Amino acid sequence: MIRAVGNKRLDLSEEEFEIYNSILSVVDKTDFNDTFESDNNGIIKCVFPPINKSIPMVAIYFLLNVMFNQRIRFFDSFIVEFKDMKKEIEKIKEKINEQ
Repeated sequence: MIRAVGNKRLDLSEEEFEIYNSILSVVDKTDFNDTFESDNNGIIKCVFPPINKSIPMVAIYFLLNVMFNQRIRFFDSFIVEFKDMKKEIEKIKEKINEQ
């Protein structure tokens, strides 16, 4: 689900959002500002802590973890689609072989 984090769109799972809220008990919301770039779908494109501002490591590691998880979710959905296409191709092959 798309959430607002650091004044940007961020696609977070429910578990990631719970972790984000628990991190907010330790750090300030503004620590996430200007720390990452995301696209309109909330996918993190890069994490880059500002040079002139001290950012807690928990915020950086959280963003890196979310970025990694987003990519794993993407590849997982790609693999599922690939398997579905493979099944469809097998069905088509069977129909062709029956003729």
